[in-house]
Amino acid sequence: MLVVLALVAVVGDASVGGARGAPASRAAVPVVAQRPVAQQAPAELGAVTAIAAGYGHSLALRSDGTVLAWGRNSEGQLGDGTLDASVTPVQVCAVGQVAPCTRFLTGVIAIAAGFTHSVALLRDRTVVAWGQNVTAQLGDGTFTDRSVPVRVCAVGEAAPCSQFLSGVRAIASGGADHNLALLGNGAVVAWGFNAFGQLGDGEYSGGSVPVRVCAVGETAPCDRFLTGATSIAVGEDHSVAVVGTGHAVAWGFNGAGQVGDGTNDDFRPIPVRVCAVGETAPCDRFLTGVSAVAAGTFHSMALLGSGSVVSWGYNVEGQVGDGTRDNHRLVPVRVCATGEVAPCDRFLYGVRHIAANGYHSMAQLSSGGVLAWGYNGRAELGDGTRVNRLTPVRVCAVGEVAPCGRFLYLIRAIAAGVAHNLALQPNYTVVAWGLNNQGQLGDGTTSDRPVPVQVLAPQGPSTVTR
Repeated sequence: MLVVLALVAVVGDASVGGARGAPASRAAVPVVAQRPVAQQAPAELGAVTAIAAGYGHSLALRSDGTVLAWGRNSEGQLGDGTLDASVTPVQVCAVGQVAPCTRFLTGVIAIAAGFTHSVALLRDRTVVAWGQNVTAQLGDGTFTDRSVPVRVCAVGEAAPCSQFLSGVRAIASGGADHNLALLGNGAVVAWGFNAFGQLGDGEYSGGSVPVRVCAVGETAPCDRFLTGATSIAVGEDHSVAVVGTGHAVAWGFNGAGQVGDGTNDDFRPIPVRVCAVGETAPCDRFLTGVSAVAAGTFHSMALLGSGSVVSWGYNVEGQVGDGTRDNHRLVPVRVCATGEVAPCDRFLYGVRHIAANGYHSMAQLSSGGVLAWGYNGRAELGDGTRVNRLTPVRVCAVGEVAPCGRFLYLIRAIAAGVAHNLALQPNYTVVAWGLNNQGQLGDGTTSDRPVPVQVLAPQGPSTVTR
């Protein structure tokens, strides 16, 4: 998929439907050749503790602090020093290595996957990144793609950087070309593409190194900056955060109402507060009690402390989950319970984690079950069909055929890619489903999967090349 270097934003449906993140069935998707790969015992993947998914690639963090990657690699997003795609996992190289690598990335405690790049948080609270860098999404002060990890520079640095980002608590990317980092003091920094104000510094020019996100109500150049953040999320061209005692704020592209302030003004280059359910602009009440946020291409989600979920933004594919296909939800609405039809009488609750990307949404229940809703043209909902779902449906178990009689259970973590998803199983192995044209499901094939399949163990030199 080509990276657009010059973008023109238009308010309303034209800006949304014609952007890079259009549902996969509406855009040409390249297909990669495939070599036969022998099946291996999934346990040989190693004990996985975290997962992440981008557009055409996936990541897994192992308990020993090393990282595996698989899928598309034409921009170096697998981090193995090559540009060769792989339908099974390969190990990410250490900083400074050249293929064939003899040292590999270690000491990793968190991972994130962007559209065509990858990010990792290290035990020393610094950050590395690799892959495409045409919009400076690697944060190393350059615009050069990197097939092995490079260190992310500190705020205010210029290449070659002598100081690097430190004190980081969490990282976020997504189906996007920008990133967020949450610092230990509750501040947020951002780097990468910024044509829609998604970095939150009040500007529209991308920085090749991180910048500080402004406080709500500021005007560039900002004197005050966002503090007290506890959760961050990245959409395609917008960003969301939880601050203070559970308030949600958002910034960036807002053509579909994904910022949640009751408008669909094009851009919000500085954070604004997300309105409460049922409000209309200008809002008098704002969303509170938020414990975590997630973001898709043009929609946003919030997990409330009660275990319920609200969503807002673009909804033509049903990704907001309120049982309708109303184009824009400019303020949050409650996500319906499984099996409901609009207007819903029962709503989703008992949720532990949320995830979103592309045009679909997911929820992991406290019981370990997984729900999904929204666009399903690439089988990303995992229910064995390709039918869009306006309310949540259960994700099938491995090996099922629709209508499924068994479903994923006791899942430890979920990750949403643009059109594929991952889940971490009770035995710390990984399953995947959805679009697989680049081998991003890691099952040794390039066939889409409407129900989860097991991610295979690393296969050494067995790869697919474009």
